Amino acid sequence: MHSIVRRFDRIARKSTRLEVVGTAVIGALIVGIVDYVTGHEVSLAVFYLGPISVAAWYADRRSGIAIAVLSCLCWYVAEQIGGAVYSHPLIPVWNALVRLGSYLIIALLIDALRRRLELESRLSRTDALTGVLNGRAFAEHLEYNLAAARRHGRPFTLAFVDLDDFKRVNDAYGHGEGNRVLCAAARTLSESLRETDKIARLGGDEFALLLPDTDAAGASAAIAHAHERLGQVLRAGARSVTCSVGAVTFHERQLGAEQAMNAADALMYAVKGQGKNAVAVGVYDATLGVAVTRSQESDMVLLERSG
Repeated sequence: MHSIVRRFDRIARKSTRLEVVGTAVIGALIVGIVDYVTGHEVSLAVFYLGPISVAAWYADRRSGIAIAVLSCLCWYVAEQIGGAVYSHPLIPVWNALVRLGSYLIIALLIDALRRRLELESRLSRTDALTGVLNGRAFAEHLEYNLAAARRHGRPFTLAFVDLDDFKRVNDAYGHGEGNRVLCAAARTLSESLRETDKIARLGGDEFALLLPDTDAAGASAAIAHAHERLGQVLRAGARSVTCSVGAVTFHERQLGAEQAMNAADALMYAVKGQGKNAVAVGVYDATLGVAVTRSQESDMVLLERSG
């Protein structure tokens, strides 16, 4: 039973809103037909909750309300054409209204629960200050790209971005200004990358970028563009903040997430050690265990240095 529910959940999540609503309508009509066949002495009220729950959970609030109304109508019609006899003609109307109220409350509660869970899911996966991914969510995307690299040999690039001398901003202007700088950095990086790329704040003033299906040449252009735009934004704030970036492209089939993170982190710190405010892009070499350029023996190449 549990496996059936999980399979239905996967199918429903992949379905469009119209498909979900259509399924709920068919479900409500089927229950209505069975309700008519079994007669008014056997109550099937609880079975209408299935289509209502599907519409409210997998579609939206309006769909849940619509299916609740349809379910109530199905029950009312089944009662009328089934020949149910009441002591007063208004009794079935009253029963229908009471049932409708119950169905509407359930639909609204399911919708509220879904919204709450979606909000908590987003909060658990995003950085509270900047709104980008947090380290946990970023690790999941990294694992996915590692799996894709192992299965299909697709390259990806992982980059670490560190704001140089960020501590001076907090010391000189306060944490409020520091938070504004971090938010501006996260927003600029997000706007500079593709929709398929991922950005996360790993803590403090350090960000990570994940560029799927991106080789070293593509990474060089994308990272240089992001670095230039970020530098313009940081300089516009007159806070004398720059950034150092270490980006590593991976082609290896046998590679762990920790190895990938360590390689990008090491390259970023190598940039900081050579003067900061620059970009370095390398290709990971599994034999050496470090990021190297394809044409040089050095462990990195500086592609850009501002001012």
